[in-house]
Amino acid sequence: MMFEALLSVAITTAVLLGSPGPAPLALAATAASQGVKKGFPFLAGILTGLLVAVIFAATGVAGLLVSHPQVTLMLKWLAAAYLIYVAYKIAANNAALGSAGAQLPSFKDGFILNLLNPKAYAACIAIFSTASVLGKLKPSCYATCR
Repeated sequence: MMFEALLSVAITTAVLLGSPGPAPLALAATAASQGVKKGFPFLAGILTGLLVAVIFAATGVAGLLVSHPQVTLMLKWLAAAYLIYVAYKIAANNAALGSAGAQLPSFKDGFILNLLNPKAYAACIAIFSTASVLGKLKPSCYATCR
């Protein structure tokens, strides 16, 4: 029973977080233009931003945003502007390949990209709302699993 619950969560997570979105596409563009090794700091930032998004979704910060539509709208505009900035940075790097002025997206760029990524929050909320591993455990396991 526990294995089935964990397998269900793993498959749901892989499907939701593995699908194309702004972070994987920006990472693929960076790796294609600059090489895989040079994109590792950007990847580390993306994963750290995803971790923060998971924590925000798990603790209910998303519920606070829903109750304050003005803040949500402001964050959407900030996210859109930042996505345009990262897209420009990647495109400028493609044009400047081989020149000394080319700058790679950094850890900070990846972190902010995924921190402002609405797909990350939607996926995390979907995973947390549909999959409860503790709910599938036997009642005698609750004391040892907490």
